[in-house]
Amino acid sequence: MRAKSESNFSCLKASLFLERALGYNLVQSYIPTGLIVAISWVSFFIDRRAVPARVTLSFTTLVSLTTLGNGLRYDLPQVSYAKAIDLWYGACLLFVFMSLIEFAAVNSYMRKCEKFSVIATRQHARRPALHTRSIIRDPSILSQSDSVFPRWFPHPPIHEEAPASEYFMRLSVECSHFALRIDKISRVAFPVSFLVFNVMYWSYYKLK
Repeated sequence: MRAKSESNFSCLKASLFLERALGYNLVQSYIPTGLIVAISWVSFFIDRRAVPARVTLSFTTLVSLTTLGNGLRYDLPQVSYAKAIDLWYGACLLFVFMSLIEFAAVNSYMRKCEKFSVIATRQHARRPALHTRSIIRDPSILSQSDSVFPRWFPHPPIHEEAPASEYFMRLSVECSHFALRIDKISRVAFPVSFLVFNVMYWSYYKLK
């Protein structure tokens, strides 16, 4: 049988609080990826007609971020759950991808603008011939006195409809203005959204 002794014993209790140093990850991971996201916003300030420049910038930032993200995953241990850096990298990739989608939308409206402009130019080129025929056949002009309005006088018909060239030119201008409006909204919406994400991200992981 074991004897139980009842007495007071000295003991030592220790609490260890571990905190990861963010210096290395901040310089090697967070700042470079954040700068790549900011560089993708430069395309919003480039002329919407400069398609090659915007395509090059968008795809370069996307490829750079993908390459940097692959290097980040290789340096970190493989775990079965999502890490904080994974969430950060995914958000940065989403912002760069959305900037590419924004360019696609702007380019779509600019292609419509060019198409309507070409149609307006063709309609305007056909306009003098059509206008001359409508003058010659207009009975209101033919019935007037030659001393006041000779038959060769280029007076337009009284009930003439708006030319098609003006209609298509107005559509072209509207598409161009709408593309510019998308760029102006993106210049503010993307930085503000990324700033809000940063506030939520760092508040959650620093207070956790």
